[in-house]
Amino acid sequence: MILTGTADGLFEIGLDGDIKRHALAGTEVAAVSGDWAIADNALRSLADDRRLELPGDLVPRCLLSGPGGTCIIGTSSARLFETDAKGVRPVDSFDDIPERVTWSTPWGGPPDTRSLALGPKGILVNVHVGGVWRSEGSGWFEVVPAAVDVHQVVAAETIVAVAGGRGMGQSSDGGVTWKWSTQGMHAPYCRAVTIAADWLLATASDGPGAQRGAVYRRPLDQPDQPWVPCGDGDLPKFFPYNVDTFELAAAGELVAVGTPSGELYLSEDSGGSWRRLGEALPGIRCVDLRT
Repeated sequence: MILTGTADGLFEIGLDGDIKRHALAGTEVAAVSGDWAIADNALRSLADDRRLELPGDLVPRCLLSGPGGTCIIGTSSARLFETDAKGVRPVDSFDDIPERVTWSTPWGGPPDTRSLALGPKGILVNVHVGGVWRSEGSGWFEVVPAAVDVHQVVAAETIVAVAGGRGMGQSSDGGVTWKWSTQGMHAPYCRAVTIAADWLLATASDGPGAQRGAVYRRPLDQPDQPWVPCGDGDLPKFFPYNVDTFELAAAGELVAVGTPSGELYLSEDSGGSWRRLGEALPGIRCVDLRT
């Protein structure tokens, strides 16, 4: 089943293309993880329909579900919070990172916490723009510098991968050493990444206001090999926009791509072949595969 966040709530999409409305009708769902979602810039529980408030004017940007229905939340102003019995509480150690005074955005606004992942050596936090940081005891360690302009971080077993404004990075040792490559891609600007079984998939385009975006893949154990386009079957070779962070997701060999124009594409062989699922949805903002 594919849980799909759209401009008009959450939908459940079966692998046969069957579409069922799930929750949060009338809201824009930007991210979903476990029993939590970001809907209309608010943190919502899918388990009991609670709405949890963040302090001040902070806006949730990304989620990472944890054990027992808990959740870690990344927000505007590059903050990090955890849910507890009373609501949410800040991760003070993340606020105390000295380097945060240098974090910024290309347009001069405050940075965001853009994506989160559970890596082999700890929680990974992607700051836009401020690098990728890994939890280490009671502190944080920088594993990708801010200059890379990271848009998403993902992890599985020993692999950590990032999609950035200057290309794709892959680490096979939990983020200690990295290999970077855009060989085979039509352009180096990458917004989304996911791991599907033994393959790494990523999206690339010609920039923030892209008019040509595409999906690529490469074997995990061959980081020196060029990227191969995934435009087979129903999946277009090029999209007239970016396939953005959270619009590409995988579970095992299943991979889904959702588009802002409402199309949903599925691969059952790690991106080797593709078919389009069902009728057009409201604009898709995120996809989450659940097996």
